[in-house]
Amino acid sequence: MTLVSSITFQYVLKALEQNTKIPSGEMLAHVGLRAEQLSKNVHGIDSRRLSAIFRYCMEKTDNPYLSLDIGQSIPYQSLGILGYLLMNTKTLREMIEKFSVYQKLISEHLKFHFSDDGKFCKFAIYIDGNRNIPVPPYHAEVHMSGILNILSGVLGRHVFPAHTHFTGEKPADCAKHRELFGDSILFGKEENALFFKKDELDIPVDNANQSMLEYFETQAANLLQEQEKSSWFGRVEKEILKNIGDRGTSIEFISSRLNVSVRTLQNYLKAEEKTFMQALTNVRRRLAEHYIMHTKLDDASISALLGYSEVSVFYRAYKKWNKNTPKYLRKK
Repeated sequence: MTLVSSITFQYVLKALEQNTKIPSGEMLAHVGLRAEQLSKNVHGIDSRRLSAIFRYCMEKTDNPYLSLDIGQSIPYQSLGILGYLLMNTKTLREMIEKFSVYQKLISEHLKFHFSDDGKFCKFAIYIDGNRNIPVPPYHAEVHMSGILNILSGVLGRHVFPAHTHFTGEKPADCAKHRELFGDSILFGKEENALFFKKDELDIPVDNANQSMLEYFETQAANLLQEQEKSSWFGRVEKEILKNIGDRGTSIEFISSRLNVSVRTLQNYLKAEEKTFMQALTNVRRRLAEHYIMHTKLDDASISALLGYSEVSVFYRAYKKWNKNTPKYLRKK
């Protein structure tokens, strides 16, 4: 199970209500939620509920492009201090670079990963920085159309990437996708990503102000520093999510990533009445449900991605968590 922050959930809900005229209470009732549950849930909300709301709204409005429309309705002014920071960058290149650094101010779970291969700058969207965790199609479309709308809004002209990759299936009609992303779009790829040619990123930002950029960047850095003062248990879970199925999930590896000794990390967790194994189990349990619900991976592959040595160990753990089997969840 992948979680969406309560703030993000409420923001998307409001955008859906504005775009579809469907009352938010009706949407929440469809997935068995109440408004007061959103503000009380500090750990996040199951992303499957948001996906179910998207499907409900798309069917009710007969709009298969609703997720793209939601992304296009996100103005840079809605980003708060990050929006002001982007307004004062000098070029599109600097805007993308600054966004990749300070995006944590607006999203804790879904993040764009910035990379540069010398010819292209790539913006790929991952969950908690782990490219192995599948991003639900609706979420990818909202974020990718949203970032393009933000960049275009600051520049005052529409920005087209050189190429766009989606992991989802190709829709019957791609007209809306081409309108937003241009003609070079591929579906069924390994990741959701926007590719920009490096030599086309020097588009200037009108009225950029270096002193204002420095001011807002200082404020943004201070806010990020405050965000990072979260519980050690939360930090351990986040680090496991980043590395599970890729590099390692041992307490020795995770403590080294957090720049503390194993004994120090254990003491920090003990002070919060938590253990490392609880964090690892939480992550494995959420990801197991996510892989089963959102991919066609077999149980052996899921077991390996969760860091289990044998699929039989995964089966025992899954039955202990849920009192049933992965096969039961797939049928459900």
